Amino acid sequence: MWVSLEVLIALTLVLSTLLFFVEHAAQPEVYTSWWDAFVWSFMGYLGNPGKFAPGDPITLVGRFLWIAIAIVKIMIFAVPAGLVASGFSKAMAKEKRDNELAEYRRRMQKAFRRSANKGLREYLNTLPDGGGETMKALNIVPQRVKVAKMQTRQGMDMNDIIDTCNKFLEFRLKNLADAHSDEDDVQDRFVVEHFPLNSSYGCFIPHGSKVTIVCTSSFDEVGMGWFTYYLAKMGGFNYISKELEVDTNELDSFYNLSEKPLYDKKPLSAYNEKENKEAVKVLKEKQNRRNDFLADLKEVVQDSSWVIIMTEHLKTKENQTDFHFAYSQKGGANATINDMDAYQHLFEQFDAAMKTDFGLDSVIASPRYPLLKKNLGYTIRKDIADANVFVLRPSSELVNFNDRKLAIAYRMATIISQQLDGGRGIQPDDVKDFKETGFGYGLAKKTL
Repeated sequence: MWVSLEVLIALTLVLSTLLFFVEHAAQPEVYTSWWDAFVWSFMGYLGNPGKFAPGDPITLVGRFLWIAIAIVKIMIFAVPAGLVASGFSKAMAKEKRDNELAEYRRRMQKAFRRSANKGLREYLNTLPDGGGETMKALNIVPQRVKVAKMQTRQGMDMNDIIDTCNKFLEFRLKNLADAHSDEDDVQDRFVVEHFPLNSSYGCFIPHGSKVTIVCTSSFDEVGMGWFTYYLAKMGGFNYISKELEVDTNELDSFYNLSEKPLYDKKPLSAYNEKENKEAVKVLKEKQNRRNDFLADLKEVVQDSSWVIIMTEHLKTKENQTDFHFAYSQKGGANATINDMDAYQHLFEQFDAAMKTDFGLDSVIASPRYPLLKKNLGYTIRKDIADANVFVLRPSSELVNFNDRKLAIAYRMATIISQQLDGGRGIQPDDVKDFKETGFGYGLAKKTL
């Protein structure tokens, strides 16, 4: 609107100047100055109320300019009217699309119907107590829903699914091919994941536990958010997961935490706020989310607490291990564990249970995945030196394609709880959540 107004004003000034030169020579007593020509042109737009304008042009060129000014008069009203009409049309189309996406959101939520997990139920039935009273009648949110299934059952096309995922961040479109190594020749298989969100960065659930499960890469990794969420719930652990990204083209790693957020590999100090508004906006939001994430960590991590940072690894021909544990840099330098005896005992119990129950292998100090200097574990220990932090990497194959993955998460939770948290186990709020029916997660509560 402003650009069109500038153009029309410029045309009026040019035509008024030309009109003065040709009419001043013909009738100098009428067009005594440029101002008279401008007033005539401007008042012509309004129909000359009050008769302020001087006489009409009498020269041939002046009359052609009169025609040009009349055309500009039409444009002055027609262009803004067209812009306003276009704006209304776009606003109405946007409102219609927003209403459609709200309906698609409801349909997508219904695709995530809670149900019992067969693999977990079968495993619990092999235990003497069947998992105890608290683990009966479990209802689990599905890890994912195939796009093809959602298209047929929910009556949505691919654009509808993409637009809904972009607008409602509780959903995320993923490709199961990303859960395989590049060595594998796999086809694209698109799925939709669903997440509980209650913070600027993702999900935070404090439980007053000595153990905190931290998932730093759920946005980028397939299936990891779901796996760690239920691991934390079944163990009664604190849970912090990064589910959201400010800039999806330039991810902000919370696993290896740079000193400051970056945009095009440059920090906020490298940008002028007036000249680089988008970069500044993105960097400030990145920093705000980092601050929220670290503040929530400090809330639940105390002296002698245990923090388990979880991220996936891809199996390859040279790397067939199911679980990698890591707590130091190369060669064992700068360990992030204080209570090494408890850590060693945890691994022994963990490794024995995973081998016996599921045939899975583990490595305690993985040389394949040593910690880097910027690892989140070192950031945590700067503020809480007595905290124990280690990284646990399950394979993406296990997290996504093992039929007993939830049973594995349950067994992991019981071992970690017994060894590091006094056997507190699942909490009442989580028991209630398991027994609820319906669709999806609802709103995860931030307070106990």
